[in-house]
Parts: sequence; structure tokens; C-alpha cells
Amino acid sequence: MTLFRVTSNLKRARPFMSLRRSRSRNISSSTDVQLKLKTDAQSIFHAALGAVSPQEMVKNNLLFRQNILSIKDHEYIVDKNVSVVAFGKAVLGMAKAVEDVLGDQIVRGVASIPVGLPRAIKASGNKELIEKSILSELSPIEIIEGAKNNLPDEMAQYAASRIRDVAESMGNQDILMVLISGGGSALLPYPVAGITLEEKLKTIKVLASSGATIHELNTVRKNLSDLKGGKLAKAASPAKVVTLILSDVIGDPLDIIASGPTVPDPSTPADCLEILKKLDVEKKIPDVVIQYLQKSKQKVEKRVKEKLNSFPHVQNVIVGSNRFAVDAAVKKALVLGYAPVVLSTMLSGEARDVGKMFSGAANLAWNGHLSKISPSGKQVLTSNIVDEILTAHHDQKPVCIIGAGETTVTLKGKGIGGRNQEMALALAIDVIEKLEQFCNVENKGGLVLLSAGTDGQDGPNPAAGAMADPYQVTEAREDGLDAKQFLEDNDSFSFYSKFKNGRDLVVTGLTGTNVMDVQILLVSPPS
Repeated sequence: MTLFRVTSNLKRARPFMSLRRSRSRNISSSTDVQLKLKTDAQSIFHAALGAVSPQEMVKNNLLFRQNILSIKDHEYIVDKNVSVVAFGKAVLGMAKAVEDVLGDQIVRGVASIPVGLPRAIKASGNKELIEKSILSELSPIEIIEGAKNNLPDEMAQYAASRIRDVAESMGNQDILMVLISGGGSALLPYPVAGITLEEKLKTIKVLASSGATIHELNTVRKNLSDLKGGKLAKAASPAKVVTLILSDVIGDPLDIIASGPTVPDPSTPADCLEILKKLDVEKKIPDVVIQYLQKSKQKVEKRVKEKLNSFPHVQNVIVGSNRFAVDAAVKKALVLGYAPVVLSTMLSGEARDVGKMFSGAANLAWNGHLSKISPSGKQVLTSNIVDEILTAHHDQKPVCIIGAGETTVTLKGKGIGGRNQEMALALAIDVIEKLEQFCNVENKGGLVLLSAGTDGQDGPNPAAGAMADPYQVTEAREDGLDAKQFLEDNDSFSFYSKFKNGRDLVVTGLTGTNVMDVQILLVSPPS
């Protein structure tokens, strides 16, 4: 199955050579080596995507025999007593997998998904994705589309109300299967009584613009929600609740993913009021929100905070994460003859800074020396990682350096881009400046970085990401493109679209999954 297109009409060029000698001659790529590296990078990324297919991840965790459903070390008696609720960008495939396993044992369900997702999947022409994602017309699971532009809206709130209805209808012998993936929080907006969705969103927006941490935002978000922070699980009690999670959050924290609707939340309204006071934003928050928190604080002041084991009726299972994708990438790299090195599954920070860190790793794999990197880069390139890369270098083996996580882009320009394309372009610019350090002999080596989103989306453009190599900046200059200017304007998509007619864009279309981003750095040192 081919999920992506990367055109590779690499032109004939001179071998990888010394930067000093190339001052008067353009640096060009060794066509055969670079083409192989880009082909291999695509294959490794494809393997990573295949490993986090929602359908496979769910089915790998479910065993249904003779009316007994086994999930990890738990067993459930099934007798047409299963309801399904789902919310997230990848839950269509998860719901289809559950339906394939349990069939008519499912009596009802609701799935809250992004606007236009079924139509986009059908329009993709990807038969396998369509087959594994689109529910039958006779499915008992109701599909509701909402959260346009990944923002909570009225349709998402309606879907959340239907999900709450299903949960509250559960009986003692029933099983509620909850399916969660990336984007789940925006698709499950259900404010507490007396507060409108607009008032809740304004509160969160004020906090975010005032420097609130992720933890603080989630604390307030959960206390103003009637489903998040474990309240969906409470609504379904005394039924058994089984939550299958495809994680899109670094470190897979259960209480953070979709704001933990089936995970106990120890925070209180008093905590929220302290956050508002600390940030000095009380006067900017809607009065009704302040009043609700103050009134609720009085009700729970004497309540003992819930412990993590206080939901005996709930089983939370991470069925997929970027760790699964990275493991598959490692296996594929070995098959292709590379020495795999895993940097981290928790990469974060500014995309261009991470790109420079990968440039430093490329230098190490190429020349055996570590160039100057930022303090954050040193936290990733630990002594153990450096030793692994040096071992491959000394053994003269091509190396595959793998990273995963989710970076950010601080917008300063007005261009079109995405964090993965920005990372790739940052590496292309940085590595050309390091060529003098590690590209000092004529050779047939090369390097490529592929950075792409596993959901097939990298910002407001059709690309999932891009591939970078040491020749892009010089070749682009020959074509009248200033790579540095594109990067400064946060216009990486425009750069890669114009450069060689989009040759190095990674375009997958919708993949049906979402476990953040994956980076594949391939380095074939000089022979």
C-alpha cells in the first residue's frame, strides 16, 4: 500500500565534495546515493505509519471468544450489552475495528469526529483506508461531525451531549467502550451547567494568552467540563468502562490525553481560583465562571482528593503511541542495512532548533565529531546516544537516527508552513554551514532528513512534511529561491512547493492515524 507521494526527479549532479573546493563550484548531490537515501527514508516512514494503524492497534488488544471479551488482563462477559462512544481524529478506524470484532454485540454508539472526515477519506481514493475506516450504513454507531478547524463548536457540543446520554443510560451489566485519539478534547466540549461553550472557551483563551502552563489549562478545562477529568466514567457508573487510547501526547499521560474523561482528576475549583489569581486574570474571566468556581469550591472544600485507583470500574489502555511507530522504524532500518539509533520519542521545542540538533547529529555520524549544539540539543544527544552514533561511524555503517514527538513554531512571518517542513528547512540551512566541518573529501556519501506528521497533516497545507538534504540551499539559490528568507517568513511549504516542483514534499493524504510526528535521519558517511 502506497500512502504517500514524493517525486524524486533528482537531476544528474557532481559527487559530494569539499565545501572549500565548492566555493567556486556549486555543491550538488550524488544522484544515486541521495535517491537511495530518500527512497529508504520513505520506506522507513511507511513502516512507522503501518505500525500505528488504528484498526491494527485496536484489534491487537481485543480477543473475543464465546461471549468473553479479553483486553490485557481483564475479561468481560458480553451479551448484546456493549455501547461505544468515540471522539478524535482517528476514531473512525478504531470504531470500525471494534465493530469488526464485536459485531451485533454493539447495541448503540456515538462517534464525534472532525467535520468532513468521512468525505475526505472517501475522496482520498485509498481503498484500504476507506475499507478500514468507513462504518456500514447499518452500524448502530451514530457519526456526528464537528469541531471545524479543530475548535469546539455547537455540533461538537451536540455530539458530546449524545455521548453523555449513552453513558448515563448504562446499567450494571453493561460495558461502555470509549475510543480516544488526537483531537479528542475539541470534539468533547460539554461545559458544566450554567456556563456556555463561548464562556468556557473565552476563559481558556484568556489563560493561554496570559502564560498559563499546559497543566494549568487542563486543570481549569476539566473543572469547567461535565465529561472531562473522569466525569464521563462517573456518568457511566456502575457499568464497566473500557477506554482504548491512541495517544498523541508526549509521554502518554492518561490525564492529559483528551483531558482524561475516564481518568480520576484530583484538582478542585479552589485550584482553578488559585490559578486565576496567580495569573491576575480574574477581571478578564466571565463573571459566571468565577461565580461557578466559588460556589463549587464551598461544596468540595472538605472532599478528600480522589486517588488514581478510585475508578475500579474503569480500564484505560494505551493501544498505540509514537513508541509503536518508532519500534517499527527501527526494524525497517535494520532490514535496509542501517544502524538504528533512537534519539527520543519525546522531542519538543522549536522546530527549527530541533532541525539544528539533527544537523549536529548528522555531523557526528559523518565526521565522528559533535559540533556545537544548544543546551536543549545536549539533553537529547546524551552520552549514550553519542556513543551509539560513534560506534556506527567507526564501523563505517550507514546510520538511521530516529526521533518522534511534537515540536512548535513561533510565528513571526506570514508564510505557509508546518512544524515538520520548518524543521527540514532549518536542517538544510544549518547543515550547509557545517559542510566545511565534515564534508572535506570527495566521496559518495550523503544524508537525508525526513520529518512528517503521522496524521498526514503539517499545518494549513496539503503536505505531511518534507525531506531535507545538504544540497537544497545551493540548488534553490540557483533557481532564485532564498531558503533563509523562506524560513524567516515561516514559509517552508512555499519553499518546498517551488523547489524542484515539490520534489521533496512528503504528501500522504489522510492516514487515518495520529501519533504526532516522526523524524528519520539517514547518514551514509564517506567511503
